[in-house]
Amino acid sequence: MHPRLPERLAMCVVAAVATVLNVLLKLPCTVPGPPDVPRGAFVSRYGCWSDVAALWNSRQLVGHVFPYVTGSQLGNGTVEYPTLTGVWVWLTALPVGSAHGFLLVTGAVAGVLAVVVTLLLVRVAGRRAWIWAATPPLALYAAYNWDLLAVVCTVAGLVVMLRPPSSWSTTTRYAVAGLAFGLGGAFKLYPLMFLAPLAIAALLDQDAVLRVRVRRTVAALGSGVGVVLAANVPFVLVNAPGWLSVFEFQASRPIGASTMSVWYYGLLPWSADLDGPAQQAMGTMSTLATALGIIAVLVVTVVLARRRGSAPWVQSAAALLAVYMVCNKVASPQYVLWLLPFLVVVRISGWWIGAYLVADVCAVVGFFRNTYYQAIGAGTDTWAYQAMTVGIWGRAALLVVFVVFFLRSTVVTRPPGPNTLPVAVRGTVVTEGTP
Repeated sequence: MHPRLPERLAMCVVAAVATVLNVLLKLPCTVPGPPDVPRGAFVSRYGCWSDVAALWNSRQLVGHVFPYVTGSQLGNGTVEYPTLTGVWVWLTALPVGSAHGFLLVTGAVAGVLAVVVTLLLVRVAGRRAWIWAATPPLALYAAYNWDLLAVVCTVAGLVVMLRPPSSWSTTTRYAVAGLAFGLGGAFKLYPLMFLAPLAIAALLDQDAVLRVRVRRTVAALGSGVGVVLAANVPFVLVNAPGWLSVFEFQASRPIGASTMSVWYYGLLPWSADLDGPAQQAMGTMSTLATALGIIAVLVVTVVLARRRGSAPWVQSAAALLAVYMVCNKVASPQYVLWLLPFLVVVRISGWWIGAYLVADVCAVVGFFRNTYYQAIGAGTDTWAYQAMTVGIWGRAALLVVFVVFFLRSTVVTRPPGPNTLPVAVRGTVVTEGTP
């Protein structure tokens, strides 16, 4: 059911308030703590860590140097994220001169993005947008990082396909959706995965002749890949080592306790040696597991598309994301922001969603509190360690379940209004005749 205007306004207010709460949670880490308290103990006690404040100092953002174009290592303005995020970080850092001010600016932008995502999700899924606006992730992670930039691009791509303007042709929709996912990939790589199921739908949906379907596929992939090239090639030409430093950092990053990864906690005590042979083995296993999981999901997507005549590409995109989150070597807590829009759009029971959100809260609260206990010498035999363990393994198990659920579920769609086109729920194919 589509919410009335006051309810939509309430959703936006709640999303904005949640973002403000997250900024308030993170602010203590932007200023020096008590001189007699170790920094690690202070940060973990209050759970105020954020990449925003941390990178202000470690990447010398105060110098306002344009990123990627100088040097061959991270720092001097260059951050460990794709180019558009780096440029965004540089732009939002320009008006300020401290980590405190930088977090406030980043939080203000995050609040706007959270509201935009809310309104987009309302357009697709009506009242289910409350799952995004009123659950803990925004209050925990909205300003933790810059992930909302990629999230808004992803949700825009979903809206373009599921609730397009009536004047848009099918080819236009595929091109704009591909552009949105490519733009998201230029902020944070994960939305690039969604180009694959989108292309499968463009090519295999049996609602047009082959020539038209090929044109749609080219439009989707061309726009998506094109925007990624446009966002990266200039930096490669100007300073390839600086651009490459981002990928070298991610490839060489050890799988430690802070990754909150099942690889680390599942292979203790060997994984605790960050320079030991287990690191290379875990890296290889995580890469292979991710690749095999992605291939499996795409094969199932093709099979379902051939059987039904339309590809469940939204469900496939959600399943790809779940595979990546559980198999990747890093399971940063803010990744739940990536998943949450799909939990809104794909018809998953609220009990399963609630279970995942509880596990996520246990993981992050337990992690920070356990880190604090370790900093003060209390060891790991604490409730915090147990909560963290339950949360990490609970999230992983539920993500595996979600892969199956996503591929078996339908997409939540509102009845079409006077300015939108009818949507087939199972395959999410707009049934209009214009190519």
